[in-house]
Amino acid sequence: MAKTTITLTDHQRAVLTMAAYSTNLLAWPLPKHLKLSKGSTTIVVRGLLRKELVEERPALGNDPVWREREDGKALTLVVTKAGLAAVGMTPADASDERAADTAECGPTAAISESQRPMPRAGSKLAMLVTLLSRDEGATVEEMAAATGWQPHTVRGVMSGALAKKFGLRIGSAKVEGRGRVYRLE
Repeated sequence: MAKTTITLTDHQRAVLTMAAYSTNLLAWPLPKHLKLSKGSTTIVVRGLLRKELVEERPALGNDPVWREREDGKALTLVVTKAGLAAVGMTPADASDERAADTAECGPTAAISESQRPMPRAGSKLAMLVTLLSRDEGATVEEMAAATGWQPHTVRGVMSGALAKKFGLRIGSAKVEGRGRVYRLE
């Protein structure tokens, strides 16, 4: 059986990656740094729903509300197992694992976006990804305080492990009152 490849836009990939690292795997609201219009937001979400990479579920407690059903029930969006697999967080099912075991593994084997490794959940690298994924981003000092690392270590990890090993794009900008702030692009 041939493995189906899911094609993601940059915006869809960003939404799924952020959701994978969020509490309760919430995919809503979409990251503000994407600067999507209301219409573009709807297009991105509908594409993810159509591909079954996110799903609607009843909003619980303080969950952000994506939409309300006709009966007034509030719904939010969460990433599915397929959505996690699409950004390399977990295999979609056991047949995907078997296919990966028999796949070509030489130096010429192409690594697709869905096969890209991601930091282990709960690790300090995952903590950095979470900080960088926030709308307000993070300064080197904030990341150093959160991880217990020296500032030069944080910079090295951003340019080394996060950028090279995990293929994440990190941008920065000077923010008045905070200094240089880094964010996932």
